[in-house]
Amino acid sequence: MEGIRSKLAVILHADVVASTKLVQLDERLTHQRIHDSFCRFSKRIASYSGNTLEIRGDALLAEFDRASDAVSATLAFQVENQRENDLVNDEIKPQLRVGIALGEVIIADGTVTGAGVVLAQRLEQLAEPGGLCISSAVREALPARFPFEYDAYGEQSVKGFTEPVRIFGVRLGVKDSIPEPEPRLALGGDRAAGSKKSSRVLAGALLTVLVMGALSIFWMKPWQQSNGRADPAQLAYKLPDRPSVAVIPFVNSSDSAEQNYFADGVTEDIITDLSKVSGLFVASRGSTFTYRGPDVKLRQVAEELGVRYVLEGSVRRSGNSIRITAQLVDVMRNTHLWSERYDRELKDVFAIQSEVAAQVAKALAVTLKSDELERLFQKHTTNIDAYDVFIRARRTVDVPSQSNIEQGEALFKKVIELDPNFAGGYAGLSFNYSVKARFGYGSSRIESTRQSLRLAQEAIRIDPQFGWSYVALGGAQLAAGEPAAAVETMRQALVLLPGDYEVQLFTGLYLQFAGEPAEAIEHLELAKRMNPVDTDRNLSFLGMAYFMNEDYSRAEAIWARRLEKFPAGTPMALVFMAASQSLGGNTSEASKTANKLRESYPDFTLDSWGWSDSYHFKEDRDRLNQGAKMAGIP
Repeated sequence: MEGIRSKLAVILHADVVASTKLVQLDERLTHQRIHDSFCRFSKRIASYSGNTLEIRGDALLAEFDRASDAVSATLAFQVENQRENDLVNDEIKPQLRVGIALGEVIIADGTVTGAGVVLAQRLEQLAEPGGLCISSAVREALPARFPFEYDAYGEQSVKGFTEPVRIFGVRLGVKDSIPEPEPRLALGGDRAAGSKKSSRVLAGALLTVLVMGALSIFWMKPWQQSNGRADPAQLAYKLPDRPSVAVIPFVNSSDSAEQNYFADGVTEDIITDLSKVSGLFVASRGSTFTYRGPDVKLRQVAEELGVRYVLEGSVRRSGNSIRITAQLVDVMRNTHLWSERYDRELKDVFAIQSEVAAQVAKALAVTLKSDELERLFQKHTTNIDAYDVFIRARRTVDVPSQSNIEQGEALFKKVIELDPNFAGGYAGLSFNYSVKARFGYGSSRIESTRQSLRLAQEAIRIDPQFGWSYVALGGAQLAAGEPAAAVETMRQALVLLPGDYEVQLFTGLYLQFAGEPAEAIEHLELAKRMNPVDTDRNLSFLGMAYFMNEDYSRAEAIWARRLEKFPAGTPMALVFMAASQSLGGNTSEASKTANKLRESYPDFTLDSWGWSDSYHFKEDRDRLNQGAKMAGIP
């Protein structure tokens, strides 16, 4: 009797669909066709270094050492089997369902049993005819380089297992070919001639390789500590109904601290690329960039931002070479879904960023629409210096004070100088001019508006696929007194960047100016969910929308928080605060707020301010002015 032993293995279980029905049509022919199918499948399994353990009736059991071999063999067979069935002129066309699991198996008396076998059987029952289902453990074991596409079936209760199993369907990409069998690693030479000494040498060498490999992973992939699984009960926000991911700042592993901006730029571009995928929820840069340094725990990121997945990595720039490492973690399960290292020339950095975003979408089983895939790999500039300045400029104008707008203007002009064919410089400069027009920073609002419109239109002419150009055009149209046109422009921005925080934010802003405060609140609350960190912008935009929606108590609370966190700035917060208090019946506090406004801005008048002129409907303009005047603002 053979001894009992156990091991970890990749188990494949296949079953013929509706075999009883086929037998009723023609028993002899059905058995022959099933036999032929299993013979072909067994040959495929062997060609991919697998081992067929058992064929019993209408079921087949096999094992593999590598998950990629099991999946490749299955997909190759399914394609071949479909081709064979297409040649048959009758109804006896055996189709197979296949399940693949990774688990412990027990080998005794030449048979294989155990949890891995049972799970593979359960997965096979969930597969479509001619299809394949795998467990999350198999999914995690599949290298990113394989051209597999995944359909997420979610967590499902499986008979015989106490915890739900996360299940994926697997298929080949439309234009992809089945991977060829990969050679197995083997030790050459005469095994019988080996000695105990050579075994010890080999073991020592293997140990050295493993230790050095572990050290190299540590140095090349400075991952954050996950600190265990995230606790669903500790999530600050409910998980979205689509895969949610936060990209934390990639670590600058270069020799110079001056490359921090470059590493941040890589991170931002990956966030932007992921925002092009409508099937993802992407936390904004404003929220994720607060998680820096070695003390950050991935569990903390997931719980505080309400996301399931975290992408982390590092960037090393040296001369004309670049190394980018990236890793995607399912923090709810504390498992690694995907990781990769890219060693390329510096000029390839934009392509790497798109590849990372595409692999993240693939790892999360998000199906990319054809236009999304095309946009994902469309780069808006190949000039690294221009892009670096563009990132700095956008950061500068995040808080639109007059000094920041002036600095941003100089930087955006530098972007145009470095790359006249990059729409970002024109869009950024256009946005600056629209801010100058709306806030009264320039010498002439009319001229600032004219320049803003001209530059936004030029940005769109240069690159119609650059989403931020439409945000800029919307701002120019708003400055020109056309908020309804601004909203329509933002519809195009939402197509190009459906998951972008700023696109959602400015869509909400323009909607409340256009007389649609309820819809504005939907976009602004989504933006706030993408970036739970309070900012001058998201609080101000929300405060305006709730005011125009006549929810004065909510508006007052938001403006109070805005003034507490960002006391410096323009008169706008005090005007809206006073108007909210007046129309909400809090007249004594409204009077105090008006006094603060007069103390801070003694020359301020509503007529000279002109902010209400941006509202499309007269009743909205009157509402703001009436509330402010009731508080005592001239």
